[in-house]
Amino acid sequence: MLHIAFGWVAFVIVIVFLLLLSIGVVKYYSDRHESEWLPSAVTVLGLTLTLLSLFLIPVDILSVSSSTGEDGFPLISREIMETNGNQIRMLYYVLYGLILGVAFVLIPFSYFYYEEFDEDVTTGKRIIAGLKYTSFLVVIMVILFVVGIFIKPGTPDAKNANEWFDFIVDKQNGGDRSIGFAIACLTILGYLILITYTAYGLTAFPLGLLRGKRHTTEEASDIVSDLEATREKQREINSRYLSGKKMSDRDQREVDLLRRQERMLAKRGTQLHESQKGFARLLVVCKPFTFLFGIFFFLFSLFLFICIVLGQIDKIKSSCGAPCGFIETHPQLKNPLDLALTGLAPYFPLDYVLLGSIILYIFFTSLSGIIRIGIRFFWIHLYSIRPRRSPPQGLLLAALFLMFALLALNMQIITLAPRYTMFGSQVYFDTTTNTTQPCNPTANCTMSQIGTIVTSIQMGTPFFGVVYYFATWALCLVFVIGLIVSLVKRKEANVDLTIDDDEEEEYR
Repeated sequence: MLHIAFGWVAFVIVIVFLLLLSIGVVKYYSDRHESEWLPSAVTVLGLTLTLLSLFLIPVDILSVSSSTGEDGFPLISREIMETNGNQIRMLYYVLYGLILGVAFVLIPFSYFYYEEFDEDVTTGKRIIAGLKYTSFLVVIMVILFVVGIFIKPGTPDAKNANEWFDFIVDKQNGGDRSIGFAIACLTILGYLILITYTAYGLTAFPLGLLRGKRHTTEEASDIVSDLEATREKQREINSRYLSGKKMSDRDQREVDLLRRQERMLAKRGTQLHESQKGFARLLVVCKPFTFLFGIFFFLFSLFLFICIVLGQIDKIKSSCGAPCGFIETHPQLKNPLDLALTGLAPYFPLDYVLLGSIILYIFFTSLSGIIRIGIRFFWIHLYSIRPRRSPPQGLLLAALFLMFALLALNMQIITLAPRYTMFGSQVYFDTTTNTTQPCNPTANCTMSQIGTIVTSIQMGTPFFGVVYYFATWALCLVFVIGLIVSLVKRKEANVDLTIDDDEEEEYR
């Protein structure tokens, strides 16, 4: 087993990678005409911090896995284990605190700061307006912190849970409870994002690769036909007024609508033509590989879905139920992802690569869901996220949605791989059977810091655990619905079918 120092070296490399990844994503989707440094920087910061909170998990697991040998006996002293654990726990809470600051302060401020942009508005006035609208969310964040400090955790009414719960509570202070409570509240919002955008993206993304896009010749023919039909309708209406008679209001509205449709179709035709130039021609060679990637990602989505369902079923059998927030004490079902990660844990960084791949896959499928559905408030469409044409406000809200989803993944990871995320590859020596056994909460093992944090939230305030449990079932249901929708949905167009008012004005 490697020393924890190797984990920190890998984490530093991951920090650089995630920063470059976030910059690349923001740059790719930013509107080249409206881009501004503050919204872009805040978006990059928010995405990087939230991804880091997940990519810290394998380092956390390395710390606990390296504390015991294959015989179940300690390899390092209790003092060193506590020092390593305290450092990792402190980093978790620093990241969570910064995430809260970005979500409640920097993103709202950047949003309203950009909204106030005008040639007649000075920078000072924009800052004041941004602070004014952000102050309300700052008050909410402070309230969450204060409630988290004074809220008193309940005691689970379940066998073998009381001693475990008391041990976890003893390790917490007011600051831990404060940040944990605020994160738990945001995680509820995160589950809403997982249920809507991520669940749909897990099926729409791979099936979109499998189906491919419409043939350009067919799409160009449809555009030409629609253009001709639109122009014919305009000529028909205009022919009624060749004598100079004033056009009726009804016909004028009809003509205006037809002209707008004509501009949209003309722009689509231009975009379709430009999309087949240059580098796009080289991508034609990759189409067979796109189909193969679609098959692989679809099977991977099904694999994750099966692991989640198995984890949910296992919680019914092996957890102490609603009184302790459905935390599993002795997992019984064989979860393939949990087995894979636990088996790879002694061979760090192989488990880092596997878990990191899962995190990034969920990140990009969530982004795919946001792109397909758009930024919405219930049924009201607010912004579209499109390559090189996304407004700064839309990117800020998309980043906020992704941050919430990734925060929820911090809690969901316990369902995906309960033993791995709690104890890694640790085993203990059972004196009654004289054999080594996998660690569980009632054994004398060192729990990971992410396991301690999630357990303290769900057992200390079972309400959150119950909400997470049923929200996960909702995610599974929406996954099935999204799969059906993705299967019957027609192929996507090669160019975007929508056009914003600003783009329309520019095209005139």
